[in-house]
Amino acid sequence: MRRSLGLILLLLAAAAPARADVACPVQASGVSGVIADQKDVIGAVNCLGQQLARLRNDATVSDRATAARIDDLARQIAALQSAVNVLAKRVGALEANIVDSETPLAKRPW
Repeated sequence: MRRSLGLILLLLAAAAPARADVACPVQASGVSGVIADQKDVIGAVNCLGQQLARLRNDATVSDRATAARIDDLARQIAALQSAVNVLAKRVGALEANIVDSETPLAKRPW
C-alpha cells in the first residue's frame, strides 16, 4: 500500500513540471460551486486540454530520447557480439594449434 502511494506521489511530482508550463487561472465561480458563465467552463476545459497536450508532447520527446538510447545500445551490443565472434575464432585456432603441437610427429597427417 505504501509503495503504491509512493509511486503515485512520484508520478504526480514528475508530471508537475509539465503542468507548470501551462497555468490555468482560478475560476471564482467554480470554487463557490456555482457556474456563473459558460465561458468559465470552456476556459477551464481548454486549459486542461493544453496541459494534456503539453504532457503528451513531453512524453513523446522522452520516448524519442529513450528510443535513441536503445538504438545506441543495440549498436554497441552488435559490435560486442562481432568482437566475441572474432575472439572465439582466434581461441579455436589457438586450441587447434595446441592440439597439433601435442600430437606426436609420426601421427600428424602430412
